Amino acid sequence: MTILDTKLHVPHVRNKLLVERPLLIQSLNEGLNTKLTVLTAPAGYGKTTALGEWLQHCSCPAVWVSLDRHDNDLVQFWRYVLAAVEREYPDLGGGINSHYDNLISGVFEPFLAELQNGFACISGELVLIFDDFHLIELASIHASLGYLLEHLPSNIHLYIASRSELPFPVARMRAKGELHKIVIQDLRFQLDEGGRYLHGSMELSLSDEEVLQLVTCTEGWISGLHLAALSLKSSEDPSRFIIEFGGQHRDISNYLLEELFQQQSEEIQNFLLSTSVLVRMNRSLCEAVTGLGNCQERLDKMDRLHLFVIPLDEQREWYRYHQLFAEFLQQQLRHKYPDKWAEAHGNAARWLENHGLIEEAIEHLLTGGHYAAAASLIELHLLDLQLKKTLLHRWVNMLPDAYMEMNPGIQCFLIKTMAGAGEVALAEAKLQVIQDKLSDPMWQPWVNSILLMASEIAMYRKDIKRASEYLEVFERHAPEGSHLQMMTGNVFRDTDYETLLAFINDLHEGAGYFLKWIKVWERKENYPFVGYFYRAYSEVLYEWNRLEEAEMYVERVLQQKQMEPYGRILVQASITAARISRAKGNPGRAFELLEQVKPRINSPDKQVFMRMLDSEKASLSLLEGYADEAGAWLHSCGLKSTDNIQMNQISMYIHLTKALAASGQASEALRLLDRLYRIVEGDRPHDKIRVLILQSVLLYQKGDAPAALMKLEAALHLAEPQGYLRSFIDEGPVLVKLLSEYLYMRQHSFIRSSSEVSLIYIKRLVQMMSIHADGTMQLVPLLTKQEKRILEMIEQGWLNKQMAQQLKVKPETIKSHMKNIYKKLDVNSRLQALQRAKELRVL
Repeated sequence: MTILDTKLHVPHVRNKLLVERPLLIQSLNEGLNTKLTVLTAPAGYGKTTALGEWLQHCSCPAVWVSLDRHDNDLVQFWRYVLAAVEREYPDLGGGINSHYDNLISGVFEPFLAELQNGFACISGELVLIFDDFHLIELASIHASLGYLLEHLPSNIHLYIASRSELPFPVARMRAKGELHKIVIQDLRFQLDEGGRYLHGSMELSLSDEEVLQLVTCTEGWISGLHLAALSLKSSEDPSRFIIEFGGQHRDISNYLLEELFQQQSEEIQNFLLSTSVLVRMNRSLCEAVTGLGNCQERLDKMDRLHLFVIPLDEQREWYRYHQLFAEFLQQQLRHKYPDKWAEAHGNAARWLENHGLIEEAIEHLLTGGHYAAAASLIELHLLDLQLKKTLLHRWVNMLPDAYMEMNPGIQCFLIKTMAGAGEVALAEAKLQVIQDKLSDPMWQPWVNSILLMASEIAMYRKDIKRASEYLEVFERHAPEGSHLQMMTGNVFRDTDYETLLAFINDLHEGAGYFLKWIKVWERKENYPFVGYFYRAYSEVLYEWNRLEEAEMYVERVLQQKQMEPYGRILVQASITAARISRAKGNPGRAFELLEQVKPRINSPDKQVFMRMLDSEKASLSLLEGYADEAGAWLHSCGLKSTDNIQMNQISMYIHLTKALAASGQASEALRLLDRLYRIVEGDRPHDKIRVLILQSVLLYQKGDAPAALMKLEAALHLAEPQGYLRSFIDEGPVLVKLLSEYLYMRQHSFIRSSSEVSLIYIKRLVQMMSIHADGTMQLVPLLTKQEKRILEMIEQGWLNKQMAQQLKVKPETIKSHMKNIYKKLDVNSRLQALQRAKELRVL
């Protein structure tokens, strides 16, 4: 995403036009004692000018974000905020950037937690200003800003300028004295300020009565006074103008703007109207829109005339109109000259597209009614725009149905989005409508895409047979494949599943499906789509404990050059390969695989994929007993059990449950597992089994054996028909003990199973897990080095006082460490702690 630097500049304040307003400056200063200061008033009351002037007096560092309607996207909004802060603190964004994947998925807490940590590290105070916040209408941005304010460090002061009241609750902040409000009464000119402005800034010779008349009629509205002053400057009879102005015109703004506009030459009027469609403008863009030359001279002239033109940079290359003036001009252009309205937007779009500003170009095409061109441009850039779902859906909703039907690519995008969002039935219905049109020549180039989409929707339906049938037709139409197969091979989308096993209810059927298409596609010289199937088939073989075969297939992904451009496939394959290496007794190689792939990732979403790898590495660290490494990940990952969890984040949050449990937060881990279970229980048997197993282990560790056995039996019931093995083996000694207990109780009829889990299957698992137990660790509590040292000293018979002297700490510190050890090991005495530590191989 291109960051427009002009949006981060403090708008230029003309010192000549400024009126000293000590009371307003004092009120703005009071905001430095609160978290949030809100300036709320209609257009033209000088909110932006007041903040700009105040910053000239303010000693605190300040950053500025000028918002517009294009910023109604959660990722874009926070990218601009972070870019603004990084102008003042360049090193602050390092760790924060890794959390953009959560924003893409609509989850803002991890990103904002890192941002708050960054703010807390700033020495001194920082002022953060959001201008024109009323243009932000997206509920997720409102919610995220409310969350930020709730946890904002005391050294950060947020100032928001808006035409409307804030759309998120601030009553609690007001009650706590954390909110400062500046309203119309504070912003409007008082009589003396209006007089100084008219006499000094605008250089008008007016009597006290005339000043009173103007200030009273405008009610101190600053833009109204400015408009009146501009009109007076060119009026042949100023006194008559003031009398008529005061007595006849109720709609002061339209009257004054009309008066000001009519006073300009026809050339300037045409220039103003044509360029009013622009959010920001420079010489080149103005020339493209108007077809005129020497536009820099026109901009400079309007700047000198104070025609509501605001410079956006010190070089005076970029400008914008005051919103009040822009809205007036746009209304004039749209209603009086609709053809010129459409032409201006079309010209602007062409310039913006040629300069790589695609999103702004699309906005102009849609606003100007150039629907065919807008649809074509959206379709052309679908790959780059696909992550901006909110923006894309708004654009698509602006397109009339007739233009939708003329653009197959957009329709395909919508269907894929619906299917990925769980609206499979609706996607299927729309797909059927499209399939009926395939004889139309316009749709012929999209036949392959539609076949692929039909296969994908069949997979969402868990209908593997039908999915394969569609692929067979696709293979006949496009034996060389399609670029659309790899459209998301190097990016992260929140609608993507993290594994093809998510589509599979029957591992045996899935294995046959994967192997069938591997045999078809691996013979082709360049067919990277086979990489997804290599990895999926490897996962099935791994689950069946056929490790050599599993390794062979996943290594094909990592070794074949055709996979190199696709970060998503490389990361997924590396995770599977690491699990296989550990299962084969080589954990060192597993860690290497997770690190070696990182330099190979060349993706715009690299940070997302890095987080996936780091979460897998943390899980591996737990299994190998590297408590400190896993603990470091737990504290830095930004994930919380209350996050909004997407379908493609299940593994990451399963790893989080393990880390929480190992850090002594078993209850929190169980609550998270309950949430995960509700997410996957409907149609995700693979993940459902994993969650049930973890629930059984944690419940057993907490001493709730009956509940643990119930969860275990539910997992066994799902797993046996599919031949699941590794999901159990990988959880280690505690699960061996629980399974053994379950087997004993079943053999001696202490419990009656209604699930028909066979004793043969349970015995096989116990036998295999006993063999692997020496190389497998359960969820090892995260004991610090100091806590481990204290346990060792307890084993050697040291007393608290002796340990305190040896470790050079107070006896109270030793007691505090002991409480932490008891909590993490879930014990109540020294003897129990030693026994538990030995069971877990902490000692």
